[in-house]
Amino acid sequence: MLPMPLWPNLYFPYNEDWKVPSIGECFRLWQKYQMMSHIKGHCLMVARVALTMAKRFAKAGYPIREDLVLSSALLHDIAKSYTICFGGDHAVLGSAWVMQETQNPAIAQAVLAHVIWFFDEGEQAIEKNPCTLPNLISYADKRVQHDRLVPLAGRFEDLLKRYGTSEEKRRLININYEQSQKIENAFIKFGVDVNIEPGQLVRIKQERKR
Repeated sequence: MLPMPLWPNLYFPYNEDWKVPSIGECFRLWQKYQMMSHIKGHCLMVARVALTMAKRFAKAGYPIREDLVLSSALLHDIAKSYTICFGGDHAVLGSAWVMQETQNPAIAQAVLAHVIWFFDEGEQAIEKNPCTLPNLISYADKRVQHDRLVPLAGRFEDLLKRYGTSEEKRRLININYEQSQKIENAFIKFGVDVNIEPGQLVRIKQERKR
């Protein structure tokens, strides 16, 4: 028996030696893992939302490295195409691929937790420290339906229509929705503006054609 619960130190200090892939390197990983074109469009929009929110984090007093935000957002669905074809959990598989490719635990953690934050209690609770990379990527993902900016309610209405094919699946989607609302409310409480209009989204300078 373990002497204590197996809880990792999730809020690890960032190591400046960890590699952060450029946008061009992220695009090459898209090609390597055969990302479908519509998922590329989704990831680009999630990246725009995430970068816009990162600037608002900084304005509220919670700066976060924008290159880390960009690469995490671009890679958050790296395994989606594979799992559509062959099954599996795209967040878990994607985090493993990202760790293998980048050796950056912060990006891998953001990919792993972009669907749901598993450790929402105690010191790891969202309300205690919401302005983190995993919460930012998760929230940005939930504000993008396909490649369009939408409110949380619109995104989850679409998820229920497309994936709510059983009572259990609908239950899990609703749990996810509740957590996303918790993240949004915590951002607001910490002084982060979550009201985004399409014209306010930052643009991404692409290094080369994807």
